[in-house]
Amino acid sequence: MPLGWHDLCPLKDLPEGRPVARRLGYIQLFVLRQGDGVTVLADRCPHLAGPLHQGRLVMEDGEACVVCPWHSSTFRLADGSVKHGPATAPAPVFETRIRRDGTIQVRPGLT
Repeated sequence: MPLGWHDLCPLKDLPEGRPVARRLGYIQLFVLRQGDGVTVLADRCPHLAGPLHQGRLVMEDGEACVVCPWHSSTFRLADGSVKHGPATAPAPVFETRIRRDGTIQVRPGLT
């Protein structure tokens, strides 16, 4: 993916509080809107490529997480880190911002 910000979709097109899948080029993304905030991770679980957007949202030790529907690997939404395996690698995180016209833009995270 080229460096820099990329348009993803209008904020108004995302459901509130329910993860969905969106594509950015060839990359499938997990996208979660909560109010005006948007969390974006790579949608494929690093363990065996399960679709994270189909997973459950849970709270683990006071932190919002997503549980992979295939083998229950659990990832922190804030940074993609693994809370519970079998996954050993984090889910890649994308930085987000919202343009004045309401378009969500993403770029690969630096962590």
